[in-house]
Amino acid sequence: MKVFYKSIQGFTFLALYLVLFVARADAASLQISPSTGIYTAGTSFTARIVVNTQGQPINAAEGEISFNPDDLSVLSISKAGSIFTLWTREPEFSNASGRVNFGGGSPSGYTGGAGTVMTITFLTKHAGTTNVTYAVGSILAADGKGTNVVSGMQGGSYTTQAVSSTPPPEYVPPPNTPGAPVVTSATHPNQDTWYKEKKAALSWKVPDGVSALRTLLDAKAGTIPTKMYENPMGSVKLDLDEGTSYFHIQFKNKDGWGRVTSYRLNVDSSKPDSFTITSGEGNDTAHPEQSLRFDVKDQGSGIAYYMVQIDGGERVRYEDKNKTSIYKTPSLSPGAHTIVVEAFDHADNSIVASFTFVIEAFDAPQFTEYPSQFSSDVIPVIRGKTRPNAIVTVSVAGIGTEATTHEVRADGDGVFTFVPPARFAEGVYELWAVAKDAAGGQSRESNRIRMAVQESGMLRIGGMVVKVLSVVVPLIALIVLLLGVVWYGWHRYGVLRRKVQKETVEAEQSLVHEFHGIVTALQTNVEELKIARKGRLTKQEQELVTSLTDNLESAEKHIRKEIEDIEKLTKR
Repeated sequence: MKVFYKSIQGFTFLALYLVLFVARADAASLQISPSTGIYTAGTSFTARIVVNTQGQPINAAEGEISFNPDDLSVLSISKAGSIFTLWTREPEFSNASGRVNFGGGSPSGYTGGAGTVMTITFLTKHAGTTNVTYAVGSILAADGKGTNVVSGMQGGSYTTQAVSSTPPPEYVPPPNTPGAPVVTSATHPNQDTWYKEKKAALSWKVPDGVSALRTLLDAKAGTIPTKMYENPMGSVKLDLDEGTSYFHIQFKNKDGWGRVTSYRLNVDSSKPDSFTITSGEGNDTAHPEQSLRFDVKDQGSGIAYYMVQIDGGERVRYEDKNKTSIYKTPSLSPGAHTIVVEAFDHADNSIVASFTFVIEAFDAPQFTEYPSQFSSDVIPVIRGKTRPNAIVTVSVAGIGTEATTHEVRADGDGVFTFVPPARFAEGVYELWAVAKDAAGGQSRESNRIRMAVQESGMLRIGGMVVKVLSVVVPLIALIVLLLGVVWYGWHRYGVLRRKVQKETVEAEQSLVHEFHGIVTALQTNVEELKIARKGRLTKQEQELVTSLTDNLESAEKHIRKEIEDIEKLTKR
């Protein structure tokens, strides 16, 4: 019997252990909160996906939620305040198929009765009743094995009422009942302002004669409170959900319940979900003012303003008052630019995005007509070509000096003319230009041209520049000198010619006289010889006389011809 009793006792203990173990292992559940609600068609409501672990640590959960897309549509999903920090499947939804999917976890685990996994905002479409259910779901225990401990999945059922054409009747308190309570808040003092704090502290003064009060916290503005306190207190602390809530309070005295005060509380504790900046559609990349699109996803209070910084400059506040999501930059120069923008919601939560873009420059102006060198007493005319009707800024700088700028306008064909306002001093100058078109677009910088300005009266000889007078004066002096030399030579030649003529005449006369003397002496000697020979000369003597006579006559002719030639030369 003892053995049998011990066997029964052991079996009972084992069965009890297995039952407790199984009960413990299958303890957690997935729920939708609130599970019921009555709403007006065309309005939105928020439902939380929560986990109840029933005391057992868990570290992950996933599921798929189903809804009728004819009755509801999802406006947004928020992970704000989630018990999970890691996501194996980012929360996503499809209004076409009526599905919401999620999968998340926490390395540190979670234990609690109503842990928020995520929040879904639904939009009601028409009157009727609709259900939101779990299609599949699992909860994994933090036991190192990933044991699925889900024990149930509770959905929600919601009723949508048709929009009433008449407002609900206003609550009219009985006579002599308390007035509406005056509620103030140290944490949320302005009912039109959004706050990050989820814990609210409200207070009010309880008038004499008030015997009770009622309160209620919900998402509607005109609700009559239902939670009664027979010992009226003067303050309350509330845990608020994301979004807009209303705290309703009502006093009671011996004559009944008085007017209701509904105090509005706006909470947004999460930064916007995402922020991207892109180039606006149809942007002209050469336009100095670029249109950029700000795409911000925010499921909370909405974007209030932006702080914009371009190229590390001063931060400028920008409000998208027309809700276009388009930001137009100030006029920027060609090149790469970086914009850093911080988007702030109405609770001053923020998210930062940056974007780099390039503004292209159009073609540089071209100089078509210009002198490479000119005198300092000349004002040159310089022409070029660019975009039609563009403003051209011409910069002029001497070598090693600061540039001066001058603006001219191109004509309808893009031709521009630059005439310097004053003459240039002697030196070498560089000119370059940039243009700005009618839209404010800027060109690239033109090639630089050089012009040499010479002092007035200068002359270039090869690679040298010299003064004209320094060449002309010596040249004139040289010509005068040459003329003097020629004149002197001609004068000396005339004097010499006249002297030669005189000497020639004298030589001719002397030569003729001497020659006649020789001829006369020869004739005399011949006559004397004839007399001595008694008129008879020998043949040899006669031949000698004849030869001498012929030679003398020939010599006379030759001498006369040479004298005539000399006379001709000296008379020229």
